Amino acid sequence: MIIINKELGKKVWLFLCNPITALAFSILLGTFFYFISKTYKSPSYYYTPSELIAKKTNEDLKILYENKEVGNIYFTNLILWNDGENYIDFSDFVKIKPIRFYSNDSIKILSVSLDKKSRKELKFDYSKINDTVSIKLSNDEALEYGDGASFNILFTKLNDQNNDLKFNLDSRIKGTKKGFIYKDLKNFKTQNYNSSIYILWTIIIILLCIRIITLYAFKKDIIFRTSEFVFIITLILITTYLTIQQIFFTTNLEWI
Repeated sequence: MIIINKELGKKVWLFLCNPITALAFSILLGTFFYFISKTYKSPSYYYTPSELIAKKTNEDLKILYENKEVGNIYFTNLILWNDGENYIDFSDFVKIKPIRFYSNDSIKILSVSLDKKSRKELKFDYSKINDTVSIKLSNDEALEYGDGASFNILFTKLNDQNNDLKFNLDSRIKGTKKGFIYKDLKNFKTQNYNSSIYILWTIIIILLCIRIITLYAFKKDIIFRTSEFVFIITLILITTYLTIQQIFFTTNLEWI
């Protein structure tokens, strides 16, 4: 039976103010975030809003593409990348299920071309069939954290549609449930705080170790003063926030 009274509250407070408790908590929390980041495989994609680049303004004007008359021509840029720190190996791609980028609206893909890639060693096979673009990694390589490529896609609408087209992407990547998932880059930060976060966790652990060793050497009670407790808790909360932001809300796409 647990009786909640002032004596229990005092014991809980002393437990929380103990540097050993804070040290254990910091090590466990830092280790948890470290392994979460290392096991986090996150194939992601984003495409830019459709942009009109060639418009037929009257009936006398003809737009030709590969010597064939077409309607208005639109452009979108597709970006594929690995947003997790666990690499995506060539063998993780399923050959019979390549990446398929398409729209449920009535369109025709005119062309697809490789725009940029994070490393020159990466090679992709890509093709178009009617309203679908197919893409696959073509060499024995892997997508490391932040690795990827972008593709320029030209298309035309087969009927009068004034709304902005929505595209879909189907894929099968081993080790993930949904394959590539859509991430709106406008909602993500691009700064990389990895080094700063590792330094902050190291500082926290070193400060706690110094405090524990000092108190033990002088044979004093191993307990924080109130100001020390507030400082350490604040530092842990800030570092935890930055760690969560780095893992789940930051992208590393310096090559774009």
